[in-house]
Amino acid sequence: MKPHVLIAAAAVTAMTACSSTEPTVQTGDDAEVIMGNLHKVDNSRTDLAYVDPEANFGKYNSVLVQPLGVDNVEIRQPNNSYSAVGNRTWELTDKDKENLRKSFAESMGKQMEKCGYPVVTEAGDDVLQVAAMITGIAPAAAKDDNSSRAVGRTRVYTEGAGAMAVAVMFGDSETGEVLAMIKDTRQSNSAGNWGLNNSVSNMADVRRFFNGWANQICQGLDRAHGK
Repeated sequence: MKPHVLIAAAAVTAMTACSSTEPTVQTGDDAEVIMGNLHKVDNSRTDLAYVDPEANFGKYNSVLVQPLGVDNVEIRQPNNSYSAVGNRTWELTDKDKENLRKSFAESMGKQMEKCGYPVVTEAGDDVLQVAAMITGIAPAAAKDDNSSRAVGRTRVYTEGAGAMAVAVMFGDSETGEVLAMIKDTRQSNSAGNWGLNNSVSNMADVRRFFNGWANQICQGLDRAHGK
């Protein structure tokens, strides 16, 4: 396989997870290709990963982050709802969506700045565009509000906030060309460790998710730059 193809595959895989097996880009007539020239990456620990084999991620020194997409989120209702009768459905309000967008932007800004790929506000020939959207969440418990939890119940304990799935598109900020696409899922790393479940603890977990994804993007760019 050509060196630049390996670099592209390694970079996009490192953007979301570390794999003990070298990632490979499917090629040939049997290759799974979407969106024109995005080839499936095998041996990725993301749920799915596709990359343009000709992409040169090493040219990008900063990132342009689009607002987090939160308008088409599939919500898997918690099994143990602890809900008030008549309002058991877990929903994202406009305020919830704004908080998620804000938290994502803050995580990306801080983490990318820390690793040397600052977030910018304008396109450029060395600017990578990152567009992420939440595709699904699986809350571990009923929402922490007065209408969703049983009256009189003041504490709910779970093994973390739950899980979140995202889809992320990486593209050239000037041309708009899509260079890679991944789908990934993260869940609270609290197996066996029960803790208080409330709006504060849940947002702390969400920030950890976002920070983790941002750090993986940093690692992917580092790998593309040969660091």
